[in-house]
Amino acid sequence: MTVVRAEHERGVTTLALDSPATRNALSAVLVGELADALTRCGKDTDVRAVVLTHTGNTFCAGADLRDPPPPEAFVGLLRGIVELRKPVVARVDGHVRAGGLGLLGACDIAAAGAAASF
Repeated sequence: MTVVRAEHERGVTTLALDSPATRNALSAVLVGELADALTRCGKDTDVRAVVLTHTGNTFCAGADLRDPPPPEAFVGLLRGIVELRKPVVARVDGHVRAGGLGLLGACDIAAAGAAASF
């Protein structure tokens, strides 16, 4: 099962955290899939920008305590966002907790809707 959904349109790749049952918690699988997707975006010359968003009412609840990623994997993910040579924009319209704030902080721009809470 894929927990990061990717869509590409007109030079912009949207990566949606898509595990609403776990409130998009940072599991080893989610961190791995997101890191891989960002790496692909960095290599794809058709991608000019990346939008990071979510499904469900939570952008990210933080670490998944049942399947936590290794700390170096999460740090590597954040470094991958910061070092991506294309702008990364977070589009949030839900709850952001713990490690989810780290994701937002690594993005170049974060835009929050009325339903966002931090």
